[in-house]
Formats: sequence, C-alpha cells, structure tokens
Amino acid sequence: MSFKSYAIRSTDYDLITLDDPQPLMFSGRNGLIAKFVLSEKNRAMNPWKLCVGEIHAIAFPAKLLHDRAIVFEQAEDSERTLMWLQSISGISNSKTEMMFSFTPLAVVNQNLLTVRRSAVDRSYGEDLMLDGGVLSPEGPWHWKKPHLALGGVVLGSSTLTPLASTGFADSL
Repeated sequence: MSFKSYAIRSTDYDLITLDDPQPLMFSGRNGLIAKFVLSEKNRAMNPWKLCVGEIHAIAFPAKLLHDRAIVFEQAEDSERTLMWLQSISGISNSKTEMMFSFTPLAVVNQNLLTVRRSAVDRSYGEDLMLDGGVLSPEGPWHWKKPHLALGGVVLGSSTLTPLASTGFADSL
C-alpha cells in the first residue's frame, strides 16, 4: 500500500499511461500533512482543502510540476488496485482529521501501467487521522483510526456503500 505521484501520459481510447512513479509520504513528522499543517497553522486550524497541485508543491517545492496524478496503490496477490486522489479536506488541532477523496481506476495493462477511469462514475471518501497537529506539533504524526471509526463511503449511482475494499483504514 502506498501513495505515488505519477506522470500522466494520455493515449488513445481514454486510456492513461502512468509512469515516473515518485513515492509520497503523508504521515510522520516530515510527511506532507505535517509540513502543510506546521507551515500554515492559521489555515490548518480551520476547515481546509488541498488539491493535487498544492500537494505536489509541498512534496516537490523546487519543481514546477504539470500533468501528474497522485495515486493510492495497493496490491494483493497479483491484483493491483489504484485510486486517483482528487483532494484532501481536513482540520487540525491536537490531532489532524482528514477526508481523502478518490476516483477508482481500472488497470488495463500492468507492465506499462495503463489505466482508465472506472466504467461506473464513483467517488470514494476515506476518513483518516494523524496523531499530530497545530496544537501538538511534536507529535509522532502517525496514522490513527478516526475517533468515530467511520471508515469511508463510496458515492456513485444512487447508493452509499461502506468502503471496505481499499483496506486503508483497516491497515492503520
């Protein structure tokens, strides 16, 4: 399970090739969320939202990046599951609570990583928490289960379904 920044290369028939994977670390004292929260304390104490461009700017401050996606990647046995990160919303005080919003991707080719958006228009939300924040900057900034143990939801069609398939919250 990991987050990676991928260069986006469009191909024919709505296929997208992802290459040049760069690992991203969201947790930990040097993680992307801690960097954001501690550098923008006033913004972080109120409800905030980070788009993918802002996350890339935090991750690679010396580079101006275009046409990159942040993908949550999980592999079980030989099956690879990919989720395209759309945004992170949150608020920080002694802890940092966040909602990660994803769009699922269907893997078309494993070798030359080629994907397409899922045939069903869905969004996934995953409720996550870090044990560090504006009021506890020296915290370890490790993943914690959200205090409501809500997990996540799938939004699409006309149903709300618990998000059990990614296993992200379960792995905390």
